[in-house]
Amino acid sequence: MIRPACAALLLSALPATAGVEVLTFRYLCERGAEVPVAYVNAADGAAVVLTVEGRQIALVQGPSGSGARYEWPGGGSGYVWWSKGDGAMLLWHDGASGEDQTIYADCRSQE
Repeated sequence: MIRPACAALLLSALPATAGVEVLTFRYLCERGAEVPVAYVNAADGAAVVLTVEGRQIALVQGPSGSGARYEWPGGGSGYVWWSKGDGAMLLWHDGASGEDQTIYADCRSQE
């Protein structure tokens, strides 16, 4: 479950807008891993809060050629959540090398 404090902190990082939409999903990934996700959509930006192995991770939407890519604010090394349709994957981006390492592939929304 997404903790309200983490979602509130993430919302405070987005520009103030009147209409904010929060959508929650549960993804089932390879090896039976479950990833609860809350997408936060506002007119001025989007973000995601996901829970992985008991830790909550907040990411902001970044550039993507296809689907939606969420990454650690400010670049560098960090998690990346990439979703398209009902599928997604979790990656670790190495800021030094610029390469992505897959943590969970083939995640499918169960909602």
